[in-house]
Amino acid sequence: MGFRKVAELDALRDGGVTGVEVDGVPIALFRMGNEVHATHGICTHALAFLKDGYVEDGTIECPLHQGVFDIRTGRALCAPLTRDLATYAAKVEGGAVLVDLESASESPAAESEADAGQVIEITSVEPLPLVIAGAGQAAAAAIRAARVAGFSAPIHLVGAEPHLPYERPPLSKEALGDTFDPASACRLPPADLAALGVTFHPGVRVTAVDAAARVATLSDGAEIPYAALLIATGGTARRLGVPGHDLPGVHHLRTLEDAQSIASSLASARTVAVVGGGFIGLELASAARARGLKVVLLEREGELMSRLLPPGLGAAFRRLAQANGVEVRRDVAVEAITARDGALALTTTAGEVVADTVLVGVGLVPETELAALAGCEVAGGIVVDAAGRTSVEGIWAAGDCALHHAPLNGRRGRLESWQNAEEQGAAAGRSIAGDDTIRAEKAPWFWTDQFGLNIQMLGVPGTSDDVALSGTDGAAGAVYRTLADGRVTAVIAFSDAAAIRAARAELASDTPFDLAAHGARLLAPGEFEPTPIDPEEDDMSASPDVQFAKKYVWPQEGLSIIPDWVYTDETVYQREVERIFHGRTWNFVALECEIENPGDFIRSNVGPTPVVVARAEDGTIHVFENRCAHRAAEFCRDLSGNAKEFVCPYHQWSYDLKGNLVGVPFRRGVDGKGGMPKDFKPADHGLKQLNVTTHRGVVFASYADGMESFPDYLGPEVLREFEATFDGRKPKLLGHYRHSLPGNWKLYHENLKDPYHATLLHTFLVTFGLLVAGNKSLMLADPSGRHGVMASAKSDTTHIDADKKKEMRAYKEGMTLEEPRFMDFIDEFDSPWSVTMATIWPNLIVQREMNTLGIRHIVPTGPNEFIMKWTMFGFEGDDEEMTRHRLRQGNLMGPAGFLGLEDNEAIKFVQDGMLGVPGGEHLVKLDPGTEAGTADTLISEAAIRAMYRHWRDAMGIA
Repeated sequence: MGFRKVAELDALRDGGVTGVEVDGVPIALFRMGNEVHATHGICTHALAFLKDGYVEDGTIECPLHQGVFDIRTGRALCAPLTRDLATYAAKVEGGAVLVDLESASESPAAESEADAGQVIEITSVEPLPLVIAGAGQAAAAAIRAARVAGFSAPIHLVGAEPHLPYERPPLSKEALGDTFDPASACRLPPADLAALGVTFHPGVRVTAVDAAARVATLSDGAEIPYAALLIATGGTARRLGVPGHDLPGVHHLRTLEDAQSIASSLASARTVAVVGGGFIGLELASAARARGLKVVLLEREGELMSRLLPPGLGAAFRRLAQANGVEVRRDVAVEAITARDGALALTTTAGEVVADTVLVGVGLVPETELAALAGCEVAGGIVVDAAGRTSVEGIWAAGDCALHHAPLNGRRGRLESWQNAEEQGAAAGRSIAGDDTIRAEKAPWFWTDQFGLNIQMLGVPGTSDDVALSGTDGAAGAVYRTLADGRVTAVIAFSDAAAIRAARAELASDTPFDLAAHGARLLAPGEFEPTPIDPEEDDMSASPDVQFAKKYVWPQEGLSIIPDWVYTDETVYQREVERIFHGRTWNFVALECEIENPGDFIRSNVGPTPVVVARAEDGTIHVFENRCAHRAAEFCRDLSGNAKEFVCPYHQWSYDLKGNLVGVPFRRGVDGKGGMPKDFKPADHGLKQLNVTTHRGVVFASYADGMESFPDYLGPEVLREFEATFDGRKPKLLGHYRHSLPGNWKLYHENLKDPYHATLLHTFLVTFGLLVAGNKSLMLADPSGRHGVMASAKSDTTHIDADKKKEMRAYKEGMTLEEPRFMDFIDEFDSPWSVTMATIWPNLIVQREMNTLGIRHIVPTGPNEFIMKWTMFGFEGDDEEMTRHRLRQGNLMGPAGFLGLEDNEAIKFVQDGMLGVPGGEHLVKLDPGTEAGTADTLISEAAIRAMYRHWRDAMGIA
């Protein structure tokens, strides 16, 4: 290819960097007078573009994490970099800049950190080795620094994890996505391990130290004499310490395996509870929101990171999370976690929170036990000096387990940061090699990636510092400075690397910070916060249950008044899905005759949630969510059919007829690359399965564990009416109807608990004697109020007196049917009733009108609409004439018949009235002698009142 022109010299800024692209390869060009140097244009650490970096003294600083490269040699000069940049030959001819991508720069290369890339040679008489307890980032930094400083003895690296040293910041960031490669986080790749002369002991701990004899004992029984011991044991994720903290689905983050487990959990979750509002908790919340999940973050203190940051700055991080859809609850402590209905219920000091998965980020517990056993001074961390020396001769410490060598804001503490692990580890490595040269002190530096922003912090803020803001709160380019006595103590920049570079000078300055010169202003307490609301009126920091109960208050008149928001409010509807359809209820899903043979399946719903009902090879019936555990696709697209398995059309994951995951394409990758993690267990990734029961050929499902039996759920009176219809004969499928209704789903229950309307609205029922005031009738409600049966015995309308006809406005004198067979009633049921409509809470109506039989299945789609799925059936043993008779009556009284059209339109009128003139109330006072429950008259609304008594209890409305 040779040299190619890539730019004009005059177009390059002297002393700066310019980005170009050659054949798809990004190139960074550095002009130094009339010379130009060329490197690859992307940082080897986190893939940031170097064209946005900062050039100084022949180096380029990455804009993202401040790694520095030599622009002549491409050498990585400091953390977090571990790999050099590629360099390319460059020259200037006739004012043009030419680059050859096939030739490296001829600039003299400095020696690599592993002594010019040569393998360390150990003499035949080996000196005592360096033993490192802990194989994390600090250990890797110590190894590299020790070798560069001339340490030539053997090194034994002892790590409790099976992995080579890796950096942990990606665990709460990139590792929770779909494209993370663990190798990208490795701080000591296998080739470097060999070149640096390191013996690795994976999955092993140093369990004892004889400091006098200088012998380390390992958990596998080996004893290693040492010249120097570095304790870099890090720490463990702090546990909540409450009942249920170790339940499946409760995750703590510290290791690569933890991150993989969290990523897997997030892939199948819908709601996430994050416990802890520190940087880790916020990064976990950010990762969950990036997947579109609902996130609730629980913080024990009154503001986020109140033990680290001033309140105004903690509030800025909170507002950022809230602006990105995270519900943040403060002053909330978790008291217990329990498994419930396939989810996790968190009992807190401010009510209950229910989530699919719980992510805990409440800090780190330093592992100092080994140091204490060896006699080292420990005070909340291992006490060390600037070189990492402990109080015991021959023992050093570095990383998360060690204190910073100097007080920070007046007290000793640990710095749990990437930079500290690198610098403390390197200082210990140099000291072990005999290099005790004091390096210039650097201000502590930290970064976090949240909600699409790279946030960097330089310095150590005090919790009582003032906060100054330049730019727009919470937006890219916002810069927050903490001030003590007018001087800058820390700079926090939201996606503004230049501000961090400038911060070094600001922190070193002895003069007060000039607010006006930087376009900054001091934040007032509570700035950007909404006007405080009296907690007695509306405590928005309370749990959702408390907030809901305060917002939705039933009228003082009691059950005889129903407010409009019961039918129209989206929040109320979502709570109904959670507490009713997904709560402790048996939901109708199918007739057994619809899935008669092994392999038969149908699509159904529990509330709005799509499910599949299938009969397995062993004859058992199973109900599971129609949502692939991989990427959430609805895998079952046919309304019904027969199958041996279900295969998701997106990535071909396959499930058996019980909802178990049985196949993952390329699970083990190809040629040893890719694929699922080794610990991936298909048994842990099946479909969400519901509990199932059947009764007399009808299939019900529930999200709740430990549900009572179906007969107990109905109670004896409603069960008797249910079994009068499903009388032991085997149901036979006749067909289906399906239509939508523009009304709230509860209005249909009300309609069938309201016999009052039938004598006024339905001409057909009244004129032909099916439901007449004065008939033998019953409006039955079970003791809970949730179920009901409206029943009536057919009468002879020729004997209705004139006064009753006058009251029954729907009555039409002289109305007849041209085909009288439509009204034939064949007495086939052990029941005194010719018409019964049983409402089985929450989604089923069993229709028995004369001899027509049907199931009406309610599927809500929102507060203002629902779908009604009708399943018409007869019985095996029906002759052809009986089947035709049932179908005739079904057409007459079905969704497009005399009754259905009228009810559907009435429900629409009610919903239209509430939406058109909102904020009103419904009056349900008929039959005041029966407060709520069963009534022996059709002129009653007592069953409606009983239903709302139960509904209020289920919804938590006083």
